[in-house]
Amino acid sequence: MNKLNFNNYIIISLICLFIFSCSSTQLLDISKDDELDLLIESLEGTKLKIKTNEDVKKLLIKSLIKLDSDISISFVDTPDNETINISNNFLDQKFAYFCKSPHSYLDEITKEYLFSTVEIDEVFIFYSRKFLSRAEIISNNYPGAKIFLIESDYDSIVKDVFELKDSYSRSDLINKLVKEEDINFIPRPRKDFKRIFIIADYDQSKNFIPSLKFNYILDREIISSAQSILKIEDRRKLLDFSDIVVTVPNSFMKDKNYSNLDELSKLSFLNDLIIISAMKKKNLGSQNINGRFANIRYVQNSCSDMSMDVVKINDLGDFSLL
Repeated sequence: MNKLNFNNYIIISLICLFIFSCSSTQLLDISKDDELDLLIESLEGTKLKIKTNEDVKKLLIKSLIKLDSDISISFVDTPDNETINISNNFLDQKFAYFCKSPHSYLDEITKEYLFSTVEIDEVFIFYSRKFLSRAEIISNNYPGAKIFLIESDYDSIVKDVFELKDSYSRSDLINKLVKEEDINFIPRPRKDFKRIFIIADYDQSKNFIPSLKFNYILDREIISSAQSILKIEDRRKLLDFSDIVVTVPNSFMKDKNYSNLDELSKLSFLNDLIIISAMKKKNLGSQNINGRFANIRYVQNSCSDMSMDVVKINDLGDFSLL
């Protein structure tokens, strides 16, 4: 009996220890001044060495000023094992402190949403040649998804894929037979799909989406890759993406008055990179951080993971959480 009680005591103690260790992982929202101040205070005096080009240096200085911290950065030409190397296209770069590149996280979250609650063969994917490799990865990982190349004649592509040419031909025939009547024609696209995914840059996406809407592809969810909006330098251009679903950095929701989304996405990631790098340097314990670019699950002795929100762009060009 005593042995049983002792064993029970050990089990209960282990459970309590586990619960305590889990609950000790804090959630810090560094978009809030008081929580950011607490974190910055704990990082006081941290020195980082960075090797990068002049354009990225300017962004880093701008990020550091916004942080208003005592973290210092030394720009070096000859790196050592403590130096953080930052490339010009750093949103595509995998850093040692993160498990994947920033763009990879955006893509991964978008794909998780894209194939949730629907069958794989109910997803139609349109891609531009620039993103061929990404389309091939999706095709290999999700066999059954229907994939189509976006070329210059967007209207013709839409009519072919959604089998609208016969519908338009019947309309032309009716109009010829009934010349004096005003025929209210609405084309009927195929119905064997539930979601559309567009992998393209801003210019192609903004021209392809109207072709879908003009041809009455209206009652299905249209999802776009983050790259379609990340390079936007004037937030008003989001009006071209009304009703489109996309994954975005946290700062796109929080800094609504910042018009240049291209610069905002870069500044936001560099802000988080500085903080995570400083935390690693200080050997701080694991924490969950609501960062400016992403929600970060900071792990002390391993790489850290990111997550972002999937949102819909409304008629005013604002983001709404799904």
